[in-house]
Amino acid sequence: MSRAAGVSGVCLGVTLLVALVSPTAATAAPRAPHPPSTERASTGADGGQADGASNDPAFSADGRHVAFVSEAPSFGCARFAECLLEKDLDTGEVTRIDLGSGTTYGSPMLSADGSRVAFSAGTRFLAPYLYDRATGSAEKLWPQDPPGSNELGRVESISPDGTHVAYTIGNRNGSESSRLLYVRDTATGTDELISPAEEGGKGGASVSGDGERVAYGVRVDSETDPNDVFVKDRATGERIQVDKNLGTAFLVRITADGNRVLLDAEGGVYVHDLRTGKDRRVADGNPWSATADGRYAVVAGEDGIRVRDLRTGLRGAALPRTAVAAGDLVAATGRAVVAFSSTASHLVAGDTNDESDVFVFSGELARNPAPMPSVTERISTTRDGQQLAVASHDPVMADGRVVSFTSGDDVLVNAPGGVSGVNSSTQKPSSDSTPCTSGRMVSYLAPHATDGGPEVFVRNRSVGKLTGIATHEGVRFTWMGHSQVDPTCQWVTWAATLPATEADPHPQPRVYRFKFNGGDVDVVSAPTGEAATNPSISYDGRYIAFDQGGAIYVRDLDTGALEKAGSGASAPSNSADGRKVAFQHGRDIHVRDLDAGTTTKVRGTQPSLAGDGTHLAYVRGGAVYLRELPTGKAQLISVDRWGGRNDLPARHPSVDYDGTVVAFESASPDLVEGDTNGVSDVFLRTVQ
Repeated sequence: MSRAAGVSGVCLGVTLLVALVSPTAATAAPRAPHPPSTERASTGADGGQADGASNDPAFSADGRHVAFVSEAPSFGCARFAECLLEKDLDTGEVTRIDLGSGTTYGSPMLSADGSRVAFSAGTRFLAPYLYDRATGSAEKLWPQDPPGSNELGRVESISPDGTHVAYTIGNRNGSESSRLLYVRDTATGTDELISPAEEGGKGGASVSGDGERVAYGVRVDSETDPNDVFVKDRATGERIQVDKNLGTAFLVRITADGNRVLLDAEGGVYVHDLRTGKDRRVADGNPWSATADGRYAVVAGEDGIRVRDLRTGLRGAALPRTAVAAGDLVAATGRAVVAFSSTASHLVAGDTNDESDVFVFSGELARNPAPMPSVTERISTTRDGQQLAVASHDPVMADGRVVSFTSGDDVLVNAPGGVSGVNSSTQKPSSDSTPCTSGRMVSYLAPHATDGGPEVFVRNRSVGKLTGIATHEGVRFTWMGHSQVDPTCQWVTWAATLPATEADPHPQPRVYRFKFNGGDVDVVSAPTGEAATNPSISYDGRYIAFDQGGAIYVRDLDTGALEKAGSGASAPSNSADGRKVAFQHGRDIHVRDLDAGTTTKVRGTQPSLAGDGTHLAYVRGGAVYLRELPTGKAQLISVDRWGGRNDLPARHPSVDYDGTVVAFESASPDLVEGDTNGVSDVFLRTVQ
């Protein structure tokens, strides 16, 4: 089940650039659809994985060349001696662009054919450079005798043919780092001042295909509209503002023909037509980059970060939710090629370097595009990746691919840094575990150290602290189970039975809750004399769903209110906000929206509801599926290596916060290569 904190759809861990097939494809014969594919680009010429991080990729328009920054020793780089590399994806050849030791690199941009690479680099302060593959040389872009004090600069844009480069220079004082905007004409070697310091600091720039028009942002001292966007015609000297009617707007790019400017304004993508002066909203969401012809853009919207055809509304597969778009795109029709960097290890087989890599994804644009393909991972392994000889089962997913599970007599957790043990060597058998979101704390069941009775433990993995819970009001429990820690690592819930007394000769299990750091044990379930089990806790520990007497209840621990969610039901799975709950009802799963009073039915068993309530993982016919609840679209999760269904049964699914990762268990040997241990393992499947 998922109990993960909500996260922004865009965060700083990943950089991407999208290119679509070359403009000539528009006149080519119709092609049969290609299946979506993902390959790792930050590899050596022999395909070997890098042994260090690679980031900041950029694509050429023809999809053949990718530039990126790496600190991998296998490329001759190091953590404090990074490299700028350019790779030919057809031949595998890797070229190092080297300005000498101690140089820092960033913001590469490629011409349409990849023959030229513009980038920023320097030993102390960055400056703009242009690399020519034909000559193998890099030239610093800097005007003669620029006004004022200027010690640093950066590349802003390169024209598709590589003949014009826009760049800014300035100094380190406050907002003066981009005080001057220039365009270098590589044919003449001249630098023209486009915007002087008096106009203000520059907020990005983009040059047209022939270099005659330059769009750029200017930061202004205004709380209501801190950025203006202008276009300057180099031939006439005319300068016009293109965002007057859009409030706060930011430049995305000027099109190659110099006729249109794409803007990020009012939560959407706008096109300003320089010929008519009119603005047109073409998509909702925040654009991060666009193609040279202005037709395609990377847009972060409610359905994730996707390539969008701004003319037809077709879209590409959702990119990893940690992605951040940067750089330029190039013209295309129908197919997106996306380069991005990510620390994810599930995107391609054999990714074991535990580093950020550069990947290339290719997929069709459609109304409902196929998701980004994923490789199923086996996570029930030793720390060095070897398969376990004992069975692993009962995975429970937090967020960020954190999963705890039982293997033999031990509880293990897959978290950043790999797989590690949770219980001590004297706590065996241990089982029934749940991690909080960060993996910092894991709850589990293990025998008491002195009398061997049941006890719920919570391990704080960051400091090694162990908290044990075995009593209520000083009385030892005789049975305990179904422990679960909440995503915020503040609460733990469980079911337990107290010993028989004269007043209660046949005690039944009840559900309890405990807060760390000085909290008391709360009784959650109703004192009806009926067994209460299977608690499922909300994000902040306020709501706990449980089954009791053949019904599903949700307790609000803040108000004490007890709400009945369903009858003839069991096995609840709560959403993060506690207002949606999935549970078993006969051969169906019901997903109850407590606020709306509606119920969605799905044929299957073993429900696991995503934290945001939008996805349901479940078992049907011995296979694990994931259903998108708003649309009813379902997909197979327990996929074998050939894209088919698992041979042996898969069970116990657990889905993360937003339905992008599902953990499950299976003894099927066909899910990953090299599975020969003949026992049940725990797997992860990512679904974009």
